[in-house]
Amino acid sequence: MQKGFATLEIIFATMIIAILMGAAIPNVARVIDRVALDYETKKLYTDLRFLQSLNRMTNMKDTHFNTTDDNPINLIVYPEQYIFKRNSPNKIYAEHYFSNGVTASKKNGTELWRIKFDDMGKVTPAISDSLMLNSRFKKKTSIIFDSVGRFRGGRE
Repeated sequence: MQKGFATLEIIFATMIIAILMGAAIPNVARVIDRVALDYETKKLYTDLRFLQSLNRMTNMKDTHFNTTDDNPINLIVYPEQYIFKRNSPNKIYAEHYFSNGVTASKKNGTELWRIKFDDMGKVTPAISDSLMLNSRFKKKTSIIFDSVGRFRGGRE
């Protein structure tokens, strides 16, 4: 009788652990999704600030980016990645793929976004739309640009 009771206790303990794990897994997936979206937003902010400061350096010579010419570096955002690119010569300097489940889009549905800063740090041409980063669980972060070169954003 004593052996059967111990087996029954093990079965109940296993069932309780399985129920708790079943309830915890969706929450863990949401947390991972939110962390990935926050990481990608911060990474994009950092790269935008880098690009803005790079295009402001009109009197400095950089051997890798060559910032002294009139052909600034663009940041081109696709749904799954973004790249630093100069049109002439057609050269890609860096690219970044978004984390699994994070995509980029514009509010109006266009799939391509080209961001270019002038030597004063302003976005050219003036942008009246905002860039959206979307996650698997429908969380969104928007990045809005204004006319003087500032950008801000937050979760929606």
